[in-house]
Amino acid sequence: MSLVGLDIGTTGTKAVAFDREGKVLATAYQEYDMRSPEPGQLELDPEEVLGAVRKVLTEIAAQTKNDPPESLGWSALGEAAVPVDSRGKPLAPAIIGFDCRGEEQARWLRERISDQEVFALTGHGINSFHTICKILWRRDSDPRLFRQTAKWLCFPDFFLASLGLEPAIDYSLAARTLLLDIHKGQWSEKLLELSGLEPENLARPVPPGEPVGEIGPNDFGFPPSCVIGAGLHDQPAGILGVGTGPGEAMYAIGTVVCLGVRLTARPDPGVMLRNNLCAYPTYGHGQLVSLAWNFTGGSLLKWYRDQFAYPEKEIAEKEGKDVYDLICSRIPERPASLLILPYFTTTGTPYLDPRARGAIFGLHLTTRREELARAILEAVNYDIALNTELLREAGVEISLYKAIGGAARSDVWMQIVADILGKPVVTLRATEGASWGAALMGAKAAGIVTDPEELARQVAQPKKRYEPRKEYKEAYRRRFALYRELYERNRDILHALSDLAQEGK
Repeated sequence: MSLVGLDIGTTGTKAVAFDREGKVLATAYQEYDMRSPEPGQLELDPEEVLGAVRKVLTEIAAQTKNDPPESLGWSALGEAAVPVDSRGKPLAPAIIGFDCRGEEQARWLRERISDQEVFALTGHGINSFHTICKILWRRDSDPRLFRQTAKWLCFPDFFLASLGLEPAIDYSLAARTLLLDIHKGQWSEKLLELSGLEPENLARPVPPGEPVGEIGPNDFGFPPSCVIGAGLHDQPAGILGVGTGPGEAMYAIGTVVCLGVRLTARPDPGVMLRNNLCAYPTYGHGQLVSLAWNFTGGSLLKWYRDQFAYPEKEIAEKEGKDVYDLICSRIPERPASLLILPYFTTTGTPYLDPRARGAIFGLHLTTRREELARAILEAVNYDIALNTELLREAGVEISLYKAIGGAARSDVWMQIVADILGKPVVTLRATEGASWGAALMGAKAAGIVTDPEELARQVAQPKKRYEPRKEYKEAYRRRFALYRELYERNRDILHALSDLAQEGK
């Protein structure tokens, strides 16, 4: 028998089957495209995503005939919600959280309820990326669609509805809508009233790990008795899956770099609000997590690969080596004399500024491309270091970072992380984070696992530990002091450049 974790993401869906000790038995992945009907607008086709879910589950079933799935749990991207009619048919695409729409609605909401009150209710401040602002945008721009919509469903809820089950949403994913009262585990009456919604217009909020039904008759080959358990928002699923303890952080390095922190106490709400930081539910009664992230993340090194790393790409193709390993092996040993503002897409926390742009400071005729590569690796970590300082101001201390993602395979990259963050970093023997966290929630719902956190800690054994090097502490301290000033001092120029790009002038 196997435990399946279903990870519904922004650019693809992944399913992984595990045995009861966390060993991977089978994996399947299906990619899809975000659509952009207008500049700054980003959407997902609900039917395409649902098709990807069905495809990966079909592949998992075929690969696990000797270990048929007995439980299924989810992890999923936040904020995106599908408007469906009374028959569950999608009426429009799902708007992605970092889509540009909803800014005006966020301002409208702030005029009627304070950020402080919303944070106290939901664990988040008001921001346009939350589901409520996308729903309000639909209400204002397409009143007919708003009236026709019977329910607004996040993707796990939408999947459950497609199976004929009552749509249910876990507390962590529900919190990302900015509509959940996280203390009561119910939709907030005040926020529902402001958005023109009723509780029945949304899925039923449930604790992570609670059974929401059996998969029933299906055409993708799962046993009908397979139990579905309420899962988690993707980052809390990863935090659980890598065995993150209180006061520790998951450091996930991929297209987006995300810091996920297990909180030991409620942080200072004023500091959290000023810096767009959150504190919302995860698995376990009363437990909270916080997130900080950089949207450009690992895409910045990909940009360098495509624009500058032609020699490394040629060697990698000829010799079958990893191009990123070659890039990292050639960077200077010492901290770079360049500083990069890593906002080549948009910012993450603390600014959440969709008009920001990237910038490179300190270029000289003697600058070599290898130094630029090192500065890229440092830049994203400076941005996360900024977030950890702000979390510290709010009373959140981090003692250890657990690194996951492709970058965790690089000794060079991991040492830079430890040097800049000034704390130990460990990589793990387990290769899955969110999928394993999701699978644990399904197993909890099925009664197979009684203590998901303990099992996650047992599976997530350290592989290698990186300590910050004392000889570079002062060099990084001075560079980080300069980095902290870059955005504020150059924001107006970056916005003006963004406006020029939008105008095409």
